[in-house]
Amino acid sequence: MAMLALDFTQVDVFTSRKLEGNPLAVFHSGTGLSTGRMQAIAREMNLSETTFLFPATAGADARVRIFTVREELPFAGHPTLGTAYVVVRSRARQRQIRLRMKVGVISVSVDWRREGTYLEMRQKDPLFGAQPDPGRLAEALGLRRAELDPRYQPQVVSTGVPFLIVPLERGESLGRLEPSAKLLRPLLDAAGAHFPYYLVTGETELEARMFDSTFEDPATGSAAGCVAAYLVRYEHCPPETQLVIRQGRFAGRDSRIFAAASRTDGQVHNVRVGGYVVEVLRGRLRL
Repeated sequence: MAMLALDFTQVDVFTSRKLEGNPLAVFHSGTGLSTGRMQAIAREMNLSETTFLFPATAGADARVRIFTVREELPFAGHPTLGTAYVVVRSRARQRQIRLRMKVGVISVSVDWRREGTYLEMRQKDPLFGAQPDPGRLAEALGLRRAELDPRYQPQVVSTGVPFLIVPLERGESLGRLEPSAKLLRPLLDAAGAHFPYYLVTGETELEARMFDSTFEDPATGSAAGCVAAYLVRYEHCPPETQLVIRQGRFAGRDSRIFAAASRTDGQVHNVRVGGYVVEVLRGRLRL
């Protein structure tokens, strides 16, 4: 039986320094692979996400499928930027990459800077959803009600994946989080949220965390777009302000996510999320 050889590139996203940020494996071609085989490969890579590239379609430079170790996602932030980085490396310094995903075509701009390669995506316009009760939410997280920032209402926001934005007043609360799956999961399901995203709002720098009982994400670009949209909608920051969100401290992989959003006639739009990407290794998987 002939051996199948699959080339891939691994990158670190939302950092200009190797071995930080959020790692991603990008397989150069997923053509001929079943969904089950791609899911098995993603489990083998054992990263937060693995992507597979397919030939270009009308209106896009490539088609992309994204897998965690457990499921396929319609969209995710760091896989979008990391995959665009791999695509653009073979396109003679092309400055715009369009990737077709299950949520539609995502446009990514590329800027070669002194610090490294910076990429920025435009996410889908935000949808604002349910606002769970802060008291029940605090109980589910093992926090006191006062640790949630009283100026902000927890809310589900989606630019492709629905996140429950949980505003915390102090950074020390991030380390004290002890979510109860028994209490938290029903709240998320009732609100229509896929994941919670914990955001420190009461200090000079924004810091965030996203994790469950088995996994902590070093950087969550799709959630960062939701944060920018959320803060702009409720006038906690002016439109076009570039936010810097730090994440990954508890995973030992520091990340910096840049995010901004516009507002016109009360409607939030033009949500952008960016960061640096650096290549770590190239390899070949033999099956």
